[in-house]
Amino acid sequence: DLYERYQLLKAIKPVVEKGLASVTDQSPTSADADTDTSLDDNDAMDAQLEERLSHHLAGLQQVLTHLTRDTNALTRRYSQILE
Repeated sequence: DLYERYQLLKAIKPVVEKGLASVTDQSPTSADADTDTSLDDNDAMDAQLEERLSHHLAGLQQVLTHLTRDTNALTRRYSQILE
C-alpha cells in the first residue's frame, strides 16, 4: 500500500515540476482584440489557472496525507516488533 502511494507521487512528479506552463503559453487568438476583451480573457485564464492549481495541490495533499498515515502505521509496527 505504501508502494502504491509512492507510485502515485512518482506519476504526478512531472506535472508538478512542469507546472501549468502550457496554460500560460496561450496567446489571444486575435491580434486586434480590444483591451477590455483582453483583460476579460486574462481574468478568465487566471481563474482557470487558479482552479487547476488548487485541484493539483489538493491531490498532492491527499497523497502526502495517505503516505504519512501509512508511514506512521509502518513505524508503529516496526516499533512493536523491536520491543
